[in-house]
Amino acid sequence: MLADWITWVMTNFDLAMFALAIFFIIFHWLIYRRTVPEYEIVYRWIALFAIGFTGLYAAFFHAFYPEMSAANIGWPTSPFQWEVAMADLAIGVLAILSFKASFGFRLATVIGATIFLWGAAGGHIYQMIQYQNFAPGNAGTWFWMDIILPLILIICIFQLRRDKRW
Repeated sequence: MLADWITWVMTNFDLAMFALAIFFIIFHWLIYRRTVPEYEIVYRWIALFAIGFTGLYAAFFHAFYPEMSAANIGWPTSPFQWEVAMADLAIGVLAILSFKASFGFRLATVIGATIFLWGAAGGHIYQMIQYQNFAPGNAGTWFWMDIILPLILIICIFQLRRDKRW
């Protein structure tokens, strides 16, 4: 049972981090709802867990376990996984640093993460259509998080821009 749970978390780490972010959003909101805007709370925890820690996780596996990560995506191992690992690392580090960063830093982080993740989602769609690749790392939660998370961050960044305090 524990082994199955660990396997699920490792295969769906992005969804697990999104769920953890939701937990912290609710907890933070219950404590600070009157002093911190909702979009500030959502941005912080989504950036930290769902983008940041997930980026570090993906970077680690693409860089040091390329066979395992490629198999999860339904691809053959490729030297390009090192480049993907470095992109994941960059996005992950930026997202973690943006937890309490300036608006400009956050905006740059959202732009970079959106380009990378929506670009990855486009690649996943191509793989699904062209090669019927419905492997968990191509068509599962990773695909959906690549679409949903940037959208959440874009909404947050626009709302934070409207709120002059932040």
